[in-house]
Amino acid sequence: MTNEGRLLEMMPPIYVHEYLLRSGMALNAASVRREFAGVLICVDGGYGCVHPWPEFGDAPVEEQLRLLSQGVTTPVTAMALRCAEIDGAARRAGVSLFEEREIPRSHYSWSFAADTEAQIERVLAEGWPAIKAKGLANYGETARFLEGCAKRFETQGVRLRVDFNGVLNPMAFEKFMETLPLRVRQALDFVEDPFPYDAAAWEAVRQKWGVKLALDKGWRDGTQGFDAVVVKPARRDWRTVAQTHPQHTLVLTSAMDHALGQMFAAYEAAVALSEGQPLDFCGLCTEHLFEKDAFFERVTSHGGHLSADRSGGGLGFGEILEALPWRRL
Repeated sequence: MTNEGRLLEMMPPIYVHEYLLRSGMALNAASVRREFAGVLICVDGGYGCVHPWPEFGDAPVEEQLRLLSQGVTTPVTAMALRCAEIDGAARRAGVSLFEEREIPRSHYSWSFAADTEAQIERVLAEGWPAIKAKGLANYGETARFLEGCAKRFETQGVRLRVDFNGVLNPMAFEKFMETLPLRVRQALDFVEDPFPYDAAAWEAVRQKWGVKLALDKGWRDGTQGFDAVVVKPARRDWRTVAQTHPQHTLVLTSAMDHALGQMFAAYEAAVALSEGQPLDFCGLCTEHLFEKDAFFERVTSHGGHLSADRSGGGLGFGEILEALPWRRL
């Protein structure tokens, strides 16, 4: 587990509320889970979201809270505290964090648990600019899926994105690219983390196949072989990533977490846009991947445009958050 070890000095009491999200199917190639535990935190009237992914090296919720109770932060809890600080200041001022801010447009996050035809019709009817699907270790199945999408989306020019979460190796990725018809390659926007990052290997496949690659895991050491960097504001500050990769566009996404965490990612994306940071289509519209609850009921997306809840100021959801059973950490 990565541990920043930052001591929390002179901080107000932290209150927590555990939650459990449920999805219709596994959300990425590195996980088979359909239930996702996390915790909301409340500090001085501001709220944040701790949503670890143990599949990617995070400590589970219980360990995150144990460390936090000892005054030690991890990357996940550090960003949750930052979120709570920003959110709290806005709530005390009585303003929404989305006031006079534009949330950047997003791709459609494909759900393999939902009806395929209904999703295709929605993407076409609402004019989404791109879709993003998880890639499978069985890359042939992914190739067939992309081919079907390319045929349906060709007339509207919907771009195709796929995230393999590093589950392939270079040889398997080459075979994947070999199976793709020209129509699919022309519609392919980028492939995220096709296999574990290696500068030379990524650059080789990028040049050979003319495919754009997006880097998520391994971004700290990335030097070449990629076109964009994926950033989850719930896990790291996009400014640090932008400073590390000043020549690359960023793709800001949610961490596929609680609606409050989703709104924090949207806020950070809006700030990045307002500050002139080069952004590609984001991945902020993930509410439909989970079973509805009181929070997700208030989050809507249309054609890649995310609508924020503004009740209570800050990141919204005011009365829902206030009504939750909280306990002191």
